[in-house]
Amino acid sequence: MAYERPPLVLRPFHAWFHFWDQIIPSLYRVVAVAAGALITAVLVVLATGAHWLLSLLLSLVGWIVLAIVQEHDERVVLDFDGEFLSLLRRHADPVLNRAGYVFKNASGPTRAGRDPSDTILYEIDNVPGPIGCIDLWIRRERTAGGRIEVRTDDGPLERLLDSLGESQLAQRVTHTEDAEGDVAALVAAFQLIFPPGS
Repeated sequence: MAYERPPLVLRPFHAWFHFWDQIIPSLYRVVAVAAGALITAVLVVLATGAHWLLSLLLSLVGWIVLAIVQEHDERVVLDFDGEFLSLLRRHADPVLNRAGYVFKNASGPTRAGRDPSDTILYEIDNVPGPIGCIDLWIRRERTAGGRIEVRTDDGPLERLLDSLGESQLAQRVTHTEDAEGDVAALVAAFQLIFPPGS
C-alpha cells in the first residue's frame, strides 16, 4: 500500500515547519510564519521593488494560510496498511496472545508528519504495580526498504534477538520488504522471544 504524501508543492513548506519544530517546539508555528514571511518579503522587495510594508503584510498573510494548511495536513490521519495488519493479526496474534499480549489498536501516519509509519499496539493488561500494563509497539514504514521498529518494555526487538545469537533475524526485522515477508520475520522473532510456556 502506497503512502499518501502531501502535494509536491506543499512538501517544502511542511519541511520548513518541521525544521522549526525541531528547533523551538513550543512556538515553532509562530516562528516559522514570522521567519518565512520576513524572508519572502525581502525577496519580493529585492525582486520587484515593491514597498516593504506591503510586501511584509502580503507575505505574512500567505504564510498564515500555509500554516493553516500545514496544520490541517498534520491532523489528517491516513488509513493503516490493511494487508500488513491482517497478516500480522492472523499469524502473530497466536504467538503474542500466548505471551499475554492482546491487540489494542492500529493507526496510520499523518499526511504531513515526518514519520510515514503505521503504528500497532499490543498490551498485557492488569499488570500489578503503578504502570498497569506492558506495551509492545510495532512501527512500520509502508515502502520497501523502509524501517520497522518493534519495542517491548524489555527494549528493541533487534537487541533481544542479538542477545539470543540471532543477528541475521535481528537485521531482517528492522527493514521492510513486503507485507508477507515482514510478518513472517516478525512471527519468527516473536516465537524466539516468547517461546511456549514463557
